[in-house]
Amino acid sequence: MVLVEPRGQVGVRLLRRAWELSADRLEQRCVGLSDAELLWEPVPDSWNLIADPEHPGGWTYQYEFSPPQPHPVTTIGWRLVHITADNWIYTEHAFGAGIRDFPDLPVHGTAVEALADWRASREPLMTWLDGAHDDDLGEPRPSHLGEPMTAGEVVRILLDEQIHHGAEIALLRDLYRRRHE
Repeated sequence: MVLVEPRGQVGVRLLRRAWELSADRLEQRCVGLSDAELLWEPVPDSWNLIADPEHPGGWTYQYEFSPPQPHPVTTIGWRLVHITADNWIYTEHAFGAGIRDFPDLPVHGTAVEALADWRASREPLMTWLDGAHDDDLGEPRPSHLGEPMTAGEVVRILLDEQIHHGAEIALLRDLYRRRHE
């Protein structure tokens, strides 16, 4: 039996499915993630999560729009928080009130809290995709970067970040498990 999508929803449904599958893959790769693993620095001077009682959530992390060259190696925690923060801010501005920005977001320094925040951060985009049609993907949306971008571009950026950093998290988990071999 072949299921046929209603006209005008094929692209949105494909994006929704890719978003869901990439999240499921990362979810599976994060089963059993420990706090030590979250904060493990594979090389000296890795960008990591940093305890900061003054910041929401009690932690912060290094980030520069123009990072030094070569790019710093980042930890599992840094990558997970980066995916989460992008999800919150891009959807907040494109599909929400657009009030918060990166410094307003809590940063969590435990695996349980960081994963819970990442899961929650995926929901606004899934909700938008569930109600969207293909024509909505071309609609200009506000952006925290100043210039508007299309809804489809917002979805593409977040999907790319989840796949890209999710694969890096998977590799870092593999390296962590074999670090003493």
